Amino acid sequence: MRKLTLIAAAVAIAAIAVFYFLTIPATVPAAALPPYTPNLDNGRTMFDIGGCASCHATPNKDPDKVERTRLGGGLALASPFGTFYLCAEHFARPCGRHR
Repeated sequence: MRKLTLIAAAVAIAAIAVFYFLTIPATVPAAALPPYTPNLDNGRTMFDIGGCASCHATPNKDPDKVERTRLGGGLALASPFGTFYLCAEHFARPCGRHR
């Protein structure tokens, strides 16, 4: 029984190794790729669908004048626990803490 278990374990390890080597992604050199052309319309669509501006828009005293395409963080989120100020991760000030 012990010998059968060892053989089964060896076969399983060999199968995993074969699967691993057969599924390694191919490395493509940068020279083989076509030149990159940014698609600004697609970027705008992703920005709108992702709702980035809902949290990261640059604040303004007048909510109707918030510039939604200029991201900067700092919009207020009122909650029963206090007002939270949302920001991007790269800001130096603490994020998500109420003032």
